[in-house]
Amino acid sequence: MKAIIMAGGEGTRLRPLTCNIPKPMIPIMGKPVMEYIIELLKKNNITDIGVTLQYLPDEIINYFGDGKDWGVNIRYFIENTPLGTAGSVKNAEKFLDDTFIVISGDSLTDINLSKAIEYHNKKEALATLVIKEVDVPLDYGVVITDKNGAIQGFLEKPSWSEVFSDKVNTGIYILEPEVFTYYEKNQKIDFSNDLFPILLSNKKPLYGYVSQGYWCDIGNIEQFSKCNFDILNGLVDVKIKGEEYKKGIWAGENCEISSKAEIIPPVYLGSNCKIYPGTKLGPYISLGRNITISPGANINRSVIFDNCHIGNYADIKGSVLCKKVQLESRVTIFEDSAIGDETFIGERAVIKPGIKIWPNKHIDGSTTVKGNIIWGGKFSRSLFGKKGISGEVNVDITPEFVSKLGSAYGSIFKTGSKIAISCNDYGAAQMFKYSIATGLLSMGIEVIDLKRMTTSMTRQATKFFGVQGGIHVAVDFDNPQKVNILFFDNDGIDIDKIIERKIETSFIREDFRRVPTDSFKRINHMSDCIEYYTRNLINSLDIKDIKNKKLKIVVNIRSSLLLDVVTKVFNELGISVKLYDEYRDLVGLSKLVKECNANLGIYMSDDGENAVIIDENGGIIKDEAFEALNALVLLKTTKLKTLVAPVTASVTIEKIAE
Repeated sequence: MKAIIMAGGEGTRLRPLTCNIPKPMIPIMGKPVMEYIIELLKKNNITDIGVTLQYLPDEIINYFGDGKDWGVNIRYFIENTPLGTAGSVKNAEKFLDDTFIVISGDSLTDINLSKAIEYHNKKEALATLVIKEVDVPLDYGVVITDKNGAIQGFLEKPSWSEVFSDKVNTGIYILEPEVFTYYEKNQKIDFSNDLFPILLSNKKPLYGYVSQGYWCDIGNIEQFSKCNFDILNGLVDVKIKGEEYKKGIWAGENCEISSKAEIIPPVYLGSNCKIYPGTKLGPYISLGRNITISPGANINRSVIFDNCHIGNYADIKGSVLCKKVQLESRVTIFEDSAIGDETFIGERAVIKPGIKIWPNKHIDGSTTVKGNIIWGGKFSRSLFGKKGISGEVNVDITPEFVSKLGSAYGSIFKTGSKIAISCNDYGAAQMFKYSIATGLLSMGIEVIDLKRMTTSMTRQATKFFGVQGGIHVAVDFDNPQKVNILFFDNDGIDIDKIIERKIETSFIREDFRRVPTDSFKRINHMSDCIEYYTRNLINSLDIKDIKNKKLKIVVNIRSSLLLDVVTKVFNELGISVKLYDEYRDLVGLSKLVKECNANLGIYMSDDGENAVIIDENGGIIKDEAFEALNALVLLKTTKLKTLVAPVTASVTIEKIAE
């Protein structure tokens, strides 16, 4: 026996879920809904399958191919214009040379098809409709039968006053090829609205087989979510893609689930999902593949498609997120919302109940969305913030984004210019550094790789090597999901607003020059940058005088890179160094300085840009006092005649200058 799967529907009521994929390809528990239909046909020994297509046909053809991976043979029949359910099946008339079954590719069912076929043959019917008793038949085609199962009439989507039966049409039909003689090819015609009434008026044998299995027409987003949850509840006899590693919790391959995550069954996790500590998932969650759930996130009664990122403390209630949706931290999405493919939602944004957001939208942080967002592309925003360009790793800062950023920066320099790049200790920072290098090289820029350095070291090295500019990539020690990209001029100072706007303009317009092959430069990997930096520091000091004082210093430094440099410098200067481990605990650092009779205590930030000094009496010197001390050191140890200070600076600096 052969089967026809009707898979041409657009699924307009399911948008934005179906904006980029046809309705039969909507994923349920890790598989397209049509895959469940193919598995059901195979289970009932039906392996010769035709598929009618119209909307985005390549999505289905590319996924299922010839069907061999599922143990079936698939042929495709594409209609150029919508022909209705019966009209689309007519295209496969030559393929259907015997009794055949028609089934929808966008419904979920476990109905025993073999029993329905047996019933059809027993009744010697021309057409048998598989029907199902439902509590509320208003959204379906209602079928009325006599006591022998013969169909007496039809009514599409009745009102309550018109309801005369609780038996509805499932869209599953067993038919004889003779039905094709009742209408012409390329004629727009439906089975339930047109063909079956014609057969009925011709007194042809039409029967209704009342099925007992599960059936759900995925007509809207609510029904789509229900299908996922019904599988989780064990109401549907289908094969779940994954293993039940705990009661009510299914997981695909290579999932990383923290023991400190709270998972309330039933829950389904697709392959390669990463669940961080402090998350709360469930009940009723269906996740696709390659999903990251960050610490503190709370998700319940929701369906999330492949390749999504959920930021820290995001809260998702009863919603559907399509592919590649990226949520920053503390985003809240309320009930019955649906977020389209590749949408970015910024930090602390709120999506109100029932909101639909079409694909490729950009929702800025702290925005409250109260209405559907359909038109327009990605919203542009300023790239630069208070500290360079910042964002979450692989959410709003991706390798592709950073490579384009490198091209934008490189385009404002002449071909052959030199730019220094560096990063801190994190692997993600190194990845982004080389992505930037790719963009720079594409603009004919020579790249000087300073390797691993702190921000302050990069500033000094940028000036030391005489390059035209510098870029430093730093992943945040306190929040490893956040990355900062800093840009320096040839003096190692932050670029000004004019240069920032040039980079932004170039980035948005993508107005990059085309560099000929013979103009491409290379990456020069510098191996002794930290040694240069260290020697430069030491050579600026009176080593003999410092050694004679036999100083003792307590340091509070977390960055291993910075600590290595500081320790090396102090050791060469004959300074005794003691490490205090409790980072940022200035009170504890002050106590240790006094207990050890140290001359000095130093807290230093991870990037080497900020410090707090503890004097020999345990006094904490920070903020304005530190800036004043810094000014005093500059004026005492250099030939500076002018000191530039912000208008907010303490009057102490004026007195020091005097």
